[in-house]
Amino acid sequence: MRMKTQLLTILGAGTLLFGAAVADTTLVYGDNSGQETTRMLLTADAVKITSHADTKTAVIFNGNKTEFVVVNHDDKSFMVFGEKEIEALSDVSAMMDRMIEKQMANIPEAQREQMRGMMESMIKGQMAKQNAAPIYEKNGDSKEFNGYHCDVVVKTVDGKSSGDFCVAEYGKLDVAPAEYAVIAKFMKIAEKMASQFGQDNSMNFSAIGQVLPVYFKDSQQTGILMDVKKGKIDASLMVVPEGYQQQELPKEMF
Repeated sequence: MRMKTQLLTILGAGTLLFGAAVADTTLVYGDNSGQETTRMLLTADAVKITSHADTKTAVIFNGNKTEFVVVNHDDKSFMVFGEKEIEALSDVSAMMDRMIEKQMANIPEAQREQMRGMMESMIKGQMAKQNAAPIYEKNGDSKEFNGYHCDVVVKTVDGKSSGDFCVAEYGKLDVAPAEYAVIAKFMKIAEKMASQFGQDNSMNFSAIGQVLPVYFKDSQQTGILMDVKKGKIDASLMVVPEGYQQQELPKEMF
């Protein structure tokens, strides 16, 4: 259960004109009443996403190492998903086979095939159905939120509409190219992992351009870009706080 929660935090978890910006960027999103919902801290090396609805956790994506760090402030712990773990989690079928092999290691060979079938049925019954990768298309409409102009995007998953989105070129939001490169990488990986776990709340707009969300609404929350803050982000905010203990990931999964 703990492992699933950490994964959903990542999934849910979760949105230039060259030379126009030189400092770090913070994107602040809120709901229809102006209450902050999501905050994205962007640097040339990392992205940190926090949710106002869950202040106990945070996700840090290190673009140089290609790793997710899920921080749990409640028990002062963190988990690290590196390239090997990300690759494994992007292929649920292979991960399931490894888990089954681990469980059957001490079962007599004559009984293995029967047990394999039973275990596969049990595990598949508990796992969410894998989704096809979402499709994003601009529908030609445009809107404005808090002074930010954006293009309306239609997202479909398995042929069904999923969420509402409006996006703008990242340069128009004063985001630097290096910062965009990191968050674009983050979104691409998160989408791939999300589809494997039956989630469709990721946002990877790379198919329609180098854009970021000005507005998004899915089954979990609404995000309207309220503010773009420029200024150096304290390096301590982009790493795990001192004294936090790393939790080991289940080795049989990887």
